[in-house]
Parts: sequence; structure tokens; C-alpha cells
Amino acid sequence: MTAAVCSVSDLTLMVRDALAARPELEDVLVEGEVSNFKAHVSGHLYFTLKDARAAVSCVCFRANALLIPFRPDNGMTVVAHGSVQVYGQQGRYQLYVDRLEPSGVGALALGVEQLKQRLSAEGLFDERRKRRLPLLPRRVVVVTSRSGAALRDVCTVIARRAPCIGVVLSPATVQGDGAVETLIRALQRADQVHDADVILLVRGGGSLEDLIAFNSEPLARAIRATRLPVVTGVGHETDTTVADLAADRRAATPSAAAELVAPNVGLLREDVAARSARLGIALGGLVKVHRDRVHIASLRLRQALMQETSLKRRALDHEMSRFAVAHPSRRVELERLRLTRASERLEDATVRVTVARRAALTTRTARLAALSPRRTLERGYSITSDADGGVLTDAATVAAGTRLRTVLRHGTLESTVDRVEPDSQSGNEQMYDSNQASDDR
Repeated sequence: MTAAVCSVSDLTLMVRDALAARPELEDVLVEGEVSNFKAHVSGHLYFTLKDARAAVSCVCFRANALLIPFRPDNGMTVVAHGSVQVYGQQGRYQLYVDRLEPSGVGALALGVEQLKQRLSAEGLFDERRKRRLPLLPRRVVVVTSRSGAALRDVCTVIARRAPCIGVVLSPATVQGDGAVETLIRALQRADQVHDADVILLVRGGGSLEDLIAFNSEPLARAIRATRLPVVTGVGHETDTTVADLAADRRAATPSAAAELVAPNVGLLREDVAARSARLGIALGGLVKVHRDRVHIASLRLRQALMQETSLKRRALDHEMSRFAVAHPSRRVELERLRLTRASERLEDATVRVTVARRAALTTRTARLAALSPRRTLERGYSITSDADGGVLTDAATVAAGTRLRTVLRHGTLESTVDRVEPDSQSGNEQMYDSNQASDDR
């Protein structure tokens, strides 16, 4: 009998119906290694599960993907729950996943570990970002449940070790729905408490599921965003929570966290007293050492001053001797002697110069007297001048009819030239001739 020809769509429907008739394919658990993983922008997850002999395509729609507490990745071995159906457009069967668990480890633990790795790579847990705790805080703000034993443990430890420290509660829900949001708000309130120096984030013990709020990313970022340093004390779990890693200091229990922020005041007093005693001894020794140094320095300074004083005194004596010689009174006396001697020499020189010059004057007076016209007149000579008073020395310069004035030893004569006879005789002879001519006339 020949089979009827059918379309691809008809074949696909037959396969789908055949699979639907198998109830065991509606609720299957499949273990395999994830490959070709892709998280679509729509929120759907697409990947392949494979083992050594086969592979199957898988899809997890957005509504189910949001419930997966960890992020699948290539190479991870997982257990997928879902149903087997036919994807008609490509003619292949797929596993439609509605739940996914890591193989061999809890999904919650894996999600926490992945979150730790991601925040650590971001640097949120970097030790260089940790803040120092105060030695003796004024106030401690406790973020925990109002009704839990953690608050009582913290107050007991602080009252015993440092009763001077004030304790303020910022209440929060530490587990269950909405715990993360209340813890964040409580941290923000604690950070604003007046005179507070440190925050304690504590709670009692519990399972990993109970501590899920302390393994959330928003709480870790809220811890790093506070102004005050944060100390965590979360239960008795051996595993470290994300909040512990984000905190500035962590303790295993609330009581241990209280001991970290509240030093033993009695021990502090003893330590201060011991340090004070050691400091007193050290200061005494230091003072003695410095006193000895000052004494030695004083002796050296005194010797140096005495030596310097001696040198200065000798120098002063030398300068005083020089000053005595160069004293103004001494200089005045010497200058007076020099002045007296100079005055005497000047007087002698003046007398000598006066005598010499008087003699020279006498000689010149005599010479002048000998050359005086009066002496010439006394010897019988006369002086003839023209009407303008000019003395005549050459007859050639006088014209006939010129009025002349002749000075004699006694008296004067006035005459008129009748005749001029120039010749080569000397001026004295011409004057004599002229005078003679005047006398003859």
C-alpha cells in the first residue's frame, strides 16, 4: 500500500501530536553542559544542552528566566526542567525550560558566588577603600531587628567593656520579603545619627536562605555609600556574605562585632597608666641627657666666651693705644706745633720777601725816577706836544703853522711852527732842535 503524500506542515503536526501523546515529555529533567548561550534583549534565554553523544536546543522565556537565581554560562553543567515540543518553523524539537538548577551545587549558592566575583572585579571589596574604626566611639548605631537576640548581645558587650559608649537602634527586618529595602533604609538613617562614629549591621544565625538579604547587591552598595564605617556580625555561618565583604570590618557574631568597636576601657586605663609610667621614665632619662648636654654646652660656651673676651680685650688694648696716639687732643697739639712752626717759617719768609721786594721796589723806583720826564726836564730837556696833547718825536710829522706846547723844567711855552727841517737824527736830537728852535724864536 502506497503512503499518501503530505506537506511539511502536516508532517510537523503529526510529529508534534506524537510527542504530545507522550505525557512523560511534558515534565522532563535533563542534565547537560551549556553551550551557545545567548541572552536576548527581550529577556529570553537561548542555549544548547549537550553531552558526549547528543545535543538539544533549549529556550527559556523571560518570565521563567527572571526566576533563575544565577546566570547560566557556557561550560556550566545544569539540570533543566521543562517540556519537549516541536518548533514548527525549523522542523526541530526543543526543550522549553521553565526551571534551571546548577548540577552539584545549589542555585542560590551559585548566584551568591557569581555576585561576589562580579562585585570584587568592580573593586567594591577593595581593602584600600575600607575606612578605619574609631578607637573609642561616642555612639554606636545598631542596624538589626528590634526583637532579635543580636541587639541584646551587642548592648551587653558594650555595657561591659565600655559603658561610656552610647547605643542607638536603627530597626530593620533582617529576613523575608522586603528585608533588603528595610535594611538599606535603616543604614541610611543610622548614617545621619548625631555624634555617631560607627554602624553595626548584625543579626543572629541562619541558613543561606535566611541570609539571602545580606547577599544582595543593593545592600552591599548601600554599605559602601555610608559616611560612617560599617562593621558586620551576621550569624554563625562559615560562609562569608556579600555584606561582610563590603563592610569595613566583619565579625563572626554580633557579640564579636560589638567587641571590635567597643574597646575594654579597663584595659585601656591600665595601658594608659603603663604608657604614662614608661613615658615618665623616658622623659626623665631624656631630660637628664639633655641637662647633661646643656651643662657641657654651657661649659664650652663659657670657655669660648672667656677666650673670646680675652682676645677682644687684647684687641681693645691695642686699639686704645692706637687711639691714644691718634686722639684728637694729641692731634691738636701736634697740629698746633706744626702750625706754630709753619707760622714762624711764614713770618720769616714774609720778612725776607718784604725786604727783598722793598729793595727791588727801591731799585725800580730809582730806575723809574731816573727815567721820569721830570728828571729829563731837570737835566735841561723839554717836551713838545701838539694841540691834541700828542708828544712830538719826529719833525716830519709836523706841518708849518702847527700850534705847539713845550714843557720846560720850570713853566711851559706855546709856539707856532714856521719851518720844518726833517733829518735822520735821533728823536732826542730832533726834540732838542725843535725846542731850540722854539727857544730861539
